[in-house]
Amino acid sequence: MLNNGWINVSQVEVLVQRACDPIIHEPNYAVHLELAEYINNKKANSPREAAMAVVRLINHRNPHIAILALSLLHTLVESCGYPFHLQISTKEFLNELVRRFPERPPPFPGPVMSRILEIIHGWKEGICTTSRWKEDLGNIRDMHRLLSFKGYRFHDAARSSASASEELKSADELESEDREAQAAKLQELIRRGTPRDLAAAQELMKVMAGADPDAKPDYRTQALKELNKLEQKVVLLNEMFDNVDFEGRERFAAGDVYDQVATPLISARPKLQKWISDAEADDPESLAIFLQINDQINNVLGRFESFKKGDYEGVARAVPANLGGSSVAVKSDLIDLLDDPAPAVSQSSNPANELAGLFGGISSPPAPVAGQSRNGGSPNLIGLAPGFGGIMLPGTPQPPQPQTQAHLGFQPTDSGSLQQPSQSRSQSQPQPQPHTQNKDPFADLAGLF
Repeated sequence: MLNNGWINVSQVEVLVQRACDPIIHEPNYAVHLELAEYINNKKANSPREAAMAVVRLINHRNPHIAILALSLLHTLVESCGYPFHLQISTKEFLNELVRRFPERPPPFPGPVMSRILEIIHGWKEGICTTSRWKEDLGNIRDMHRLLSFKGYRFHDAARSSASASEELKSADELESEDREAQAAKLQELIRRGTPRDLAAAQELMKVMAGADPDAKPDYRTQALKELNKLEQKVVLLNEMFDNVDFEGRERFAAGDVYDQVATPLISARPKLQKWISDAEADDPESLAIFLQINDQINNVLGRFESFKKGDYEGVARAVPANLGGSSVAVKSDLIDLLDDPAPAVSQSSNPANELAGLFGGISSPPAPVAGQSRNGGSPNLIGLAPGFGGIMLPGTPQPPQPQTQAHLGFQPTDSGSLQQPSQSRSQSQPQPQPHTQNKDPFADLAGLF
């Protein structure tokens, strides 16, 4: 738009205002998805612009507008991926999100505050746990811990299991996601502009340019690991059907454990079939693996449909032999076989220990006390002070740092003064045990001759 007398408003601002219009009575999900699609296509600075525009409306005095903004925020988190997740995990966004929270939690929080607490708890249990880049979302965990310390309570909502079709990704999709995540992180580091962030941005640019080819992840192995997890669900569901109580006439119920295990398999089957059609021309090596897993899923889902209908004969149908084994060979399994720990050597293999029963004078030195060094020094004490990251609510006092005397290397005496522990050799060497005077050392060998 022109700047001569007109206000320059971006497309993101227009869509946010449309989604949070006070004249609408319920969330307009069509506008939500339109904004999410615009952010995914535009990229650049649009995730940050949208996040800050939404959080300003969350603090609006009109609670209806705040609830609409919270609904929009939830949709964007679910639809925009890591570039938007990186923005909601910044300190600026989180501080603005809880700006209207009092120092002491009210006994009966309002609907807006309750919804914010629910969203933060959902992020902590969701994307902070399942995301491939969860190490970049540490500020969300810090905010959750800080609010808990202040006295705010989070209700344990039922966690919706992530769809397997979203977790199941091909090697090309994993590489594309990594490139997008690296680009978003690079832009955020450059925006901050601190010396530490600029140094991290320089290292990230080297990785994106492929300066170290050996450090590039093996995306095909990662995709096979995801297929291995899917195959484990197939094995689990088959074992559950093998142990069905036929005499008690066990029946299917929506939402039970059978339904929870079968739902990811049902969601992953269309994507797996698409992989099969693509692999026929592009990746013949993976075609056999995809066909094997697809047959396993079809077989176990056939038993699941029979169980839903009450057909116990179909549930009791044996699994074919060619579908019972694992079809995914992951490289990490071979590495685990090579890393088996060495067999422990028994204590009796030591010649000195073998003669200890015959001659009473040989004894092993006593084991050091837990937390004490072998050289007789003071115990290695680590003082853990309560910390809540860099995010602090307005007016939050700094937690006091505990001061102990143990880590200074001095010990109190009976007179009340501090005395430095001695490092003499007499304390570091164990005292030998006295010999038995009345025992003949060769008496134990009399029965051998």
